[in-house]
Amino acid sequence: MRRGGFTLIECLIGLALSLFVITAGLEFLARAQRAFLRLKAKEEAGQAALAALDRMRVDLLHAGRGLVAEIEAGLVVGAEADAAELRTTSLERPLALAAAVSAGETRLRLDSTAEIAAGQRLALRVGPAGEGRTIVGVETDAVLVEAPLERGYAPGSSVLSLLETVAYFLDGRARVLRRRVNASPAQPLLEDAAAAVWSLDPDARLVRVRLELTIEGAHPHETTVFLKNPALAGIR
Repeated sequence: MRRGGFTLIECLIGLALSLFVITAGLEFLARAQRAFLRLKAKEEAGQAALAALDRMRVDLLHAGRGLVAEIEAGLVVGAEADAAELRTTSLERPLALAAAVSAGETRLRLDSTAEIAAGQRLALRVGPAGEGRTIVGVETDAVLVEAPLERGYAPGSSVLSLLETVAYFLDGRARVLRRRVNASPAQPLLEDAAAAVWSLDPDARLVRVRLELTIEGAHPHETTVFLKNPALAGIR
């Protein structure tokens, strides 16, 4: 008659089976966790790409905002694109001359120079004619431009516009899409960016943007934006 309990062999077999079940379970959990992390990374990257496209879409819709007359006069281009950068220009705010300025001068007295920085662009216009200049210095009541003016401008009859320029470019080494406003340091907009491709159709006033990600399995994201303000300048 067999005594109660397990033999050594039975214990060893039971232990081996337990280890096999535990190992298989841990392997399943590890694979499930890796799959979850891949899906999470893919989802987060996709959401980040969509957010970046939304930011670019807003800037493109603002391209040429408040500058229809300046675009008509050829002083400003609402949007530009080349292989390296996508750029938009819009009105940051109008400025007012505090005193008349003559042709050949580089110093413009203003009612206020608050929140104006060197490196920003100005558009000066009288009627359908004018010119653009880059600010190289800011004083308490005046700004200095990089080249002498070609014509004179007087308060009341002149339109002086402070421009906001937004540029997008891909930092290929860091795999980061960056956004720069005026001359300020560029800020990261989208990480894990494998490619950023844009094209501008000046006749149709359409900009197409395509963003590709380095995340495995992530789909490219695209958008097409109609440049309404440059189109208005062409219609008028």
